[in-house]
Amino acid sequence: MIENNDAAGPGFDRTNAGLAGFVFLVSFVVYALTVQRSFSFWDCGEFIACAFSLGIPHPPGTPLFVIIGRLFSLIPFVEDISYRINYLSVISSALTAMFSYLLTVRLVGYFFDREERNSPMNRVVAYIGGIAGGFFVAFSRTNWANSVEAEVYGLALALSVAIVWLTLRYFEERGTAAAAKTLILVFYLTMLGIGIHMTVFLVLPICSVFFVLKKEATRRDWLTLCGFIIMELVFIMLFSNGRGGVGAFYVASAFMGVGLLVLLYKKINWALVIAIASVCTVMIQFTTYEKATVIAVILLIVLAVLSKQRRWNLQWKTALAIVFFGFMGMSVHGYIPIRSSLNPRIDENNPSRDWQTFENFLDRKQYQQISMLERMFNRRGTWENHFGRHAHMGFWSYFEEQYSRTGWEFILPFFLLGMIGMITAIRKRLEIGLPFFTLFLVCSVGLILYMNFADGTQYSFQTGDAYLEVRNRDYFFTPAFVFFGVAMGLGISAVIIWLINRVSGVDPARRRTVVMASSILALLPVVSLAHNYHACDRSENFIPRNYATNILDTCEPNAILFTSGDNDTFPLWCIQEVYGYRLDVRVVNLSLLNTDWYVEQMKNRYGVPISLDDSQIVWYTSETQGGNPRGRPTKPFFDRARKRRTFLEPSPFNGRIVRVADMMMDEIVLESTYKENDTLKLKQPIYFSSPPYAESPLGLRDRIHSVGMLYKLSYDPPPRAIDADRAYDLFMNTYRFDGYADSKVYREENATGVFVTMGVNASRIYEEFMTQAKIDSAAGITDSDAKEKAVNLMNKMIEVYPEYWQTSLYLADIYEQDGDTAAADELWNRMHDSLMAFAESNPENLFYMQDLGLAKVQLGQRNVDTAMVDEGVALAWDAFRANPNSSYAFRKLAMILIRTARTSELNQAINLFKEYKINVNDPFLQQLEGGRGAPPPNPRGQPGM
Repeated sequence: MIENNDAAGPGFDRTNAGLAGFVFLVSFVVYALTVQRSFSFWDCGEFIACAFSLGIPHPPGTPLFVIIGRLFSLIPFVEDISYRINYLSVISSALTAMFSYLLTVRLVGYFFDREERNSPMNRVVAYIGGIAGGFFVAFSRTNWANSVEAEVYGLALALSVAIVWLTLRYFEERGTAAAAKTLILVFYLTMLGIGIHMTVFLVLPICSVFFVLKKEATRRDWLTLCGFIIMELVFIMLFSNGRGGVGAFYVASAFMGVGLLVLLYKKINWALVIAIASVCTVMIQFTTYEKATVIAVILLIVLAVLSKQRRWNLQWKTALAIVFFGFMGMSVHGYIPIRSSLNPRIDENNPSRDWQTFENFLDRKQYQQISMLERMFNRRGTWENHFGRHAHMGFWSYFEEQYSRTGWEFILPFFLLGMIGMITAIRKRLEIGLPFFTLFLVCSVGLILYMNFADGTQYSFQTGDAYLEVRNRDYFFTPAFVFFGVAMGLGISAVIIWLINRVSGVDPARRRTVVMASSILALLPVVSLAHNYHACDRSENFIPRNYATNILDTCEPNAILFTSGDNDTFPLWCIQEVYGYRLDVRVVNLSLLNTDWYVEQMKNRYGVPISLDDSQIVWYTSETQGGNPRGRPTKPFFDRARKRRTFLEPSPFNGRIVRVADMMMDEIVLESTYKENDTLKLKQPIYFSSPPYAESPLGLRDRIHSVGMLYKLSYDPPPRAIDADRAYDLFMNTYRFDGYADSKVYREENATGVFVTMGVNASRIYEEFMTQAKIDSAAGITDSDAKEKAVNLMNKMIEVYPEYWQTSLYLADIYEQDGDTAAADELWNRMHDSLMAFAESNPENLFYMQDLGLAKVQLGQRNVDTAMVDEGVALAWDAFRANPNSSYAFRKLAMILIRTARTSELNQAINLFKEYKINVNDPFLQQLEGGRGAPPPNPRGQPGM
């Protein structure tokens, strides 16, 4: 039996509360200084738009975040609405830091014997560790980045850490009425937190160890139960990749579960097990949770009757309260169908259609064909890349950059401190330290196994699955980084205790001196603050807002704009819904256009021209001959582009599967077309953020031309498919470039890839003007302004967007053609210095690393500087090795190796690039393999090559 020792000590500790407030305040100030003043890329624009308009974001809907975000949008402490909603993350993450402090202090309390725990000196040791732990959490890279934009993770982590802290309070109060109330509060908050993000639920399995074991459980019992959880992780690894799979996992788990019951059945509170198990089924599916709740209530009622008849000491009342209040927390999701029934402008999946649709919405069934549990046993990457360093998904890549520079600067002292903290916690109090260590494993190893991120090496040509993750996935591991920050705080306290015992002996004066001297360790998070400040500072970043504004400003009035993904859609939603900007432009997202609900909304809510009636659009579930459910409309429609009658569902045609979005794109274009004097015209302008699909029977790709940052559909496109004059006016007089020229504004790699198209399009306009200038010169036209416009445009781009260095090369070419080599040399040097500034300011951004490498090679060859050439080659190799799946990095490196006649290195690069299966069909790779050492197809190295 384990003695119930109170780690916190009796009474209210004002010093502890004051220091918790101090941690909150400092964290809040730092976040407030670095918070984004508008909206960011990715999901932030969607969340802000939905919070402001009370819309329905992507499944499972984050209703609590939307509701609280709406409240923040109404508080006029700043003018910008997005800025207001971002403060939800600021305050939430400051609370995360505060609760991390409180959690660390409580955990350090278990390092001491009961009699020594509340001595002033030992409490100071706990405070020092707590302050360090709180600030390690506050200033860790990923948590900080989530704290300065409208994302769900800040609020989710605040609840998660608070739940762990409450669990320790329950452990100290077991057997009292206060403990029962704390237990019920934990489950209410956990289920309520699902209305923010499922991350909140991650801590509950470990916290449940504290709840289900009775007070008389021994340390062996705690070790057994935690060992069971750890062995489950081991089983997943053992049975993956064709070595038994999910079936073998179930069998092994069942055998081990039987053994667990034999060892622990007398030490477990079965009423609580039933209640907790029913609540935890929500992690499997919402439909499973519905059934489990009913079964749990029935079983608990039976237990209640039996306990009264046989005088069993079961906590059936507490168990029923867990089920009830858990359901009350989950009831926040009732907002979703209620609000959806009112037809908000953003109403993803239309979950109010029927109960089945609502269940599928909560279960996120549109995202995958197989369950995450089944997918977990078919690894989508190598173990080395999952656990080690790899672009966009490797755990260690993210872990080592959280608190300091990578390598040994992380291992010593940060990683070492965290391990010391967890080992000391286990040694001092196994029933506290081992669950905490298991929690860290679940949040790190468990998520690596469960999320099963793809590294690109296991790509399937049949399914199209397992291509490299499209963006960095560090945010999924935020709980692990947070709890490791707490562990480092424990490590600092452990080191101080060791120093006290080692140096000072029993002399109180010497002990006080050691504690005061060791308190400098609490300043170690300042390293994390300094290391991450620039990367997490969004205060001057208005690039996403300008990007969205520029996209919409490209469109003529009442236009239809087809977009492709998150970053060319969510910013537009935000600036339209929140700021009311250019609401005349109807944004049609092609990914969502593959769904029936979105097609129906585009037709009925947004007025997009679609001739189909609702019975030809909306899918209804029916059974196929094999008895499997299938969704499709009740009536077919006439597919005018392909001259056939078909249902609005993916279907074969001419040897390929035609997507719903393909059919609808053609339908919208045809419905927008009319004939005037035997000439086809459009009723409203139609634009695309990227070229339309090549197989369209309407030949859409042949009928578009470039206009600024978009492509415009026209039945009479310009000869060279570019409207240079209109684009010139947009770039010179309309587009906004706030922040683009400032190298001190941090740019993460994905964002750079989004707005690089601006430089590519400007270069195309330049080339069009220079071609026109040559034509005019040959025709004897003396008043042509084409060359002047080309020069003006390049000067403008160098001024507002210097990171796109190819514009400097174009202008330098003009100066050299005109005989002004001094001006050309100055441009080359300015370009090099500008790229150096961007690369130094954004060292993790591979775009800048590889661009600087190519620029150094070209400049080195120009100046006959072999050292600079070698430096450029090394940079390009570093960028490619950091992400060898990147076709962009490969092309830059290959061009450099061809320029410098390094054939053997080119072969190495080709072989490394081919390890990623999706790259086998890369046209540039095939061109190289057809004639290695051929001259680079695009000497400027533009991404559009």
